[in-house]
Amino acid sequence: MGVARDQDLRLFWCTRSFFRVLDVVEQRDELMGTTLDDILTPSASAERARIQREVIRTQKTLSHFQFSADSRVLVTIFPLDREAFGHDGILAVIKDAPVDARLCAESEIPVLSSPNLYELNALSSRELEVLHHIAKSLSTNEIADLLKRSSKTIEKQINSIHTKLNTHSRAELVRYATERGIQSITDEEWTAIVEGARKVRQERRKNMPPFAHIATESEE
Repeated sequence: MGVARDQDLRLFWCTRSFFRVLDVVEQRDELMGTTLDDILTPSASAERARIQREVIRTQKTLSHFQFSADSRVLVTIFPLDREAFGHDGILAVIKDAPVDARLCAESEIPVLSSPNLYELNALSSRELEVLHHIAKSLSTNEIADLLKRSSKTIEKQINSIHTKLNTHSRAELVRYATERGIQSITDEEWTAIVEGARKVRQERRKNMPPFAHIATESEE
């Protein structure tokens, strides 16, 4: 999926897959000329805009991972050719990241802290914490020890996760999480993502962006 924005970060081109992912084929003309602020909450918009402006400033390509539509994706942002386009801007190319690629704290590719949650948006912050450890195949007792909670509390949270995600066994839940690359995210990165999700939720309740009703945060 590809998205192009001008020097003011206004959308002026994108691939057809972008509209299909957002399910806005009939409203695609409305999105042209919009900025990140029109689609995303303040924290999500600011995090992405900072990277895109850095690409325009330095004219260097940058990449980052982000958790988008409940899956880990790799976003690579290229500076536009000024001579070809007549102005500055960026081209963001979004593709699925290998779910079995292990991220490490020393990785040169950063991970955005403001995620786009779809089905996982139903989970509380504590349930998201537990899900991450389930994805790493930790047992209930191991999760309880790590999070300093009782095993009974963790069991209740796991049962709640099953209900919300319509899973029926630990194996099914592990498969659900690993297929989305959750196990490939470090503890520190997932903690930032959980906090980012909490902040995005709060911002959406306070001030819904103008085009949020026709777009998810899976853009760039």
